Amino acid sequence: MKSQYGFTLIELMVSLIIGLIVTAAALLLFFTAQKSLTLQQGSADLQDNANFGLNYIVKDIRLANLDAGRAYMNDQTTYGGVVLTSTVNAFIDALNANTKIANLPNSILEGKVPLTLLTKSDGDTTGTAPAWTGISNVNDFASDQLVIQYAPTEVGGFDCEGQSITTTNDYIVERYFLREDARASTNEPNKALVLACDSGHYPKSGSPTEITGFGDAGQIIMKRVDYFRVLLGIDLGNGQYRYISSHDYLTNYASPRPRILSIQLGILTRSAQSVGRDAEVKDNQTFNVLDHTVTVKTPQPNSPKYIRQVISQTIALRNGFGSR
Repeated sequence: MKSQYGFTLIELMVSLIIGLIVTAAALLLFFTAQKSLTLQQGSADLQDNANFGLNYIVKDIRLANLDAGRAYMNDQTTYGGVVLTSTVNAFIDALNANTKIANLPNSILEGKVPLTLLTKSDGDTTGTAPAWTGISNVNDFASDQLVIQYAPTEVGGFDCEGQSITTTNDYIVERYFLREDARASTNEPNKALVLACDSGHYPKSGSPTEITGFGDAGQIIMKRVDYFRVLLGIDLGNGQYRYISSHDYLTNYASPRPRILSIQLGILTRSAQSVGRDAEVKDNQTFNVLDHTVTVKTPQPNSPKYIRQVISQTIALRNGFGSR
């Protein structure tokens, strides 16, 4: 009788089980690596926003109040670095023939620069796009808007929209705000918001009636920003210093209002690329953005997950430090 060689049924089953274990381990490593890759790509998006977008903004904000003619900066400083007032909401000097005193020249027509093109914050009356609308992707709070102005001391540079600076005889006005992205993808969890900058200019001399090129949708500085917060650093005297929103600054203090010495920016940004549907990324996360604790609005059902990060920066307005 001939002997037969081969696997017994038990040996075959053991081999199959070992093969399945090895395959499962390989798949686990693959999926773990894939998850790690998507998280790293999402983190890279956030870092790009922090390192490039924020630095780009800070560079221009530091120029605020440059060559304004007066270092003391508040809502009554003509050509002042932080643009809070125009002829629409100017201080009326009753002791000087009811003269209007504002950050923008009185010659600029009211209809050319409405209040929604000035520095605004949560609590103010919103307008319609491309002016300030307060749009955000968080519950209960509107996003802020920051408007600065400065006079360049040399030509050859660029404003925040990338337009060449060809003269030192103009004041440049820059507006930072959130708006919707016209090129949103199909799987956005909420509104596809971007931090944009809109710039314009008006001459130093004469009686300008408008800010040329100001009031449009501007250029994108940072993509996928859910919330934008701006605080003014004010000097209350006697060594007291605090940060306050522009709304509270104009509402809670009587003229002459405190001096503005710095600005704080708080930005809640999210990755442009999703990290899948990872259950570890919660839809009800809360974030501390400067003085506000915010919760992101509930996304659309079955939306992919995105990672978010708060970026903050305190900017000293050195052109407003003189005579202290």
